[in-house]
Amino acid sequence: MLSDKARRRLARALTYVVIAGAIIAASIPLYWLVSTAFKPGWAITHRPPLLVPPHVSLEHFSKSLFGTVQFEGALDSIKDSLIVALGNTTLCLVVGLFASYSIVRFRTGGQNFSFWILSNRFLPPVTFIVPLFIILKSVRLFDTHLSLILIYCTFNIPFATWLLMGFIQEIPEDLEEAAMIDGCSRISAFLKVIVPLVAPGVAVTALFSFLFSWNEYIMALLLTGRKINTLPVSIPKYRGAHDILYGEISAVAIVAIIPAVILALMLQKYLVKGLTVGAVKG
Repeated sequence: MLSDKARRRLARALTYVVIAGAIIAASIPLYWLVSTAFKPGWAITHRPPLLVPPHVSLEHFSKSLFGTVQFEGALDSIKDSLIVALGNTTLCLVVGLFASYSIVRFRTGGQNFSFWILSNRFLPPVTFIVPLFIILKSVRLFDTHLSLILIYCTFNIPFATWLLMGFIQEIPEDLEEAAMIDGCSRISAFLKVIVPLVAPGVAVTALFSFLFSWNEYIMALLLTGRKINTLPVSIPKYRGAHDILYGEISAVAIVAIIPAVILALMLQKYLVKGLTVGAVKG
């Protein structure tokens, strides 16, 4: 019969084993993606599969980024994705901050207005493809950066507003009143007092808005043509006449991960605060 102390140790050990197994299982696809990107072409289809590249090769990165006779490089797609994602994130933060502040402080829209804002995300975006296509064609915005930025805003701004409302509600109104007594206007108090205090919420909102715009595929595929090709749309184009270019696809996928990782690292100190706000009272 095990003692209570031994049981706790055994339970802790089993917990660590399960967590380690889950981490390993989740890391296998990522490892396979990275190893495929750095393998030479012949090693990708080798039988049996090679778990470790025989030597590091950058040929897939060179071909995927700068292009070959068969397909165009991904540099233009990276530029298009950055323009759309950064433009959408900036608009969502600006509109979301002012909208959430107005709803929290002035009760704009009534008591249930926040629920109505969030209800805009109940339907999947693909259900709006046909009317959006017709509208963009009629206003001559089809296949432009601006069209994708505005369309993504219709789905990201409600989420950004709803998310930022929770952070603003945690800030006492006394701080703004004190700033206005000292000579600040309402806008100045908002920019100098509220915005710095909700920096963790801004960081979380920016990351989610950026990821949605950066990874979105369906609307970018159907609402763009020859001029604009975001990165998710360009990745399926990496195929040869008789085969799929797994090395090039893996290389572009790694490049697509890098901006999100960089943004998360830059906002890391704010993300920890933003994701735990409200978890502890008092």
